[in-house]
Amino acid sequence: MIISIKHYCEIIKPGIIFGNIILIMGGFLFSSHIKFSPFLFLNTILGTSLVMASACVLNNLIDFDIDQKMKRTKNRVLARKLIKPINAIIFSLFLGIIGVFILGYLVNYLSMFLSVFGFLVYVFLYTLIYKRNSIYSTFVGSFSGSIPSVIGHTAATNNINLCAVLFFITFVFWQMAHFYSISIFRLNDYKNAKIPVFSVIKGVYLTKKHIVYYIVGFIISNIILKILNYISDKCLFFLFIIDFFWLYLSFVNLNNRNKENHKNSLQLFYFSIVVVVMFNFLISLDFIF
Repeated sequence: MIISIKHYCEIIKPGIIFGNIILIMGGFLFSSHIKFSPFLFLNTILGTSLVMASACVLNNLIDFDIDQKMKRTKNRVLARKLIKPINAIIFSLFLGIIGVFILGYLVNYLSMFLSVFGFLVYVFLYTLIYKRNSIYSTFVGSFSGSIPSVIGHTAATNNINLCAVLFFITFVFWQMAHFYSISIFRLNDYKNAKIPVFSVIKGVYLTKKHIVYYIVGFIISNIILKILNYISDKCLFFLFIIDFFWLYLSFVNLNNRNKENHKNSLQLFYFSIVVVVMFNFLISLDFIF
């Protein structure tokens, strides 16, 4: 029983869930500092996390054959067939229905619809259609990865404004730079699984250049947030310290022309996590500034 529970916990991809909770928290706290509701906050996190977990289970199920070919994923539960596919489907449906109910009944319908949109993009567009067939799968997947920030905003305000759209665009840039870093130091895995990610098809050096472009796009998005007075001068100042160090690391990565040495890309990957955590932390506290 303990092992079975552990397996079910693994197929919801806890790391992805935790990462998206950070975006939900940032969007919610930024948009509700005047009138904060702990009840609404917790239900937003719970409901959205359950819908995301449902999508992750289906992603694991659909990708089991790919996972078997990759060193990083070959020991995943469904790749090793430790859970029956029908049980995974039932588990996914259970999580998804409960999550949608919580968002629709205890948060608002707008947040519920956005969570369903993110689910459909991740499971159908990204996993089923683009991942195995197109270098643009990462871009498509970034849409579902950026939705949690918007859900955090809509949960607090029950509307979508320009700020929410800018948060979405900002995190699309972040997602692209983040995943492209992964695709470089996991290059051989993607080659073995015959997944046409950008780094496999277009090459490592061009991927490194695109990482620079996406980080610049992320920085510009931060500047636009300030120009439109969504964030303060002090918030932008602290963001700049983090952003430009990230940009510096991307130039170091670009200038390392040894394709077999992916140390800098791994460093970029880890620092991108620092960037997203600090961004959401700073916007959450911006009203203090």
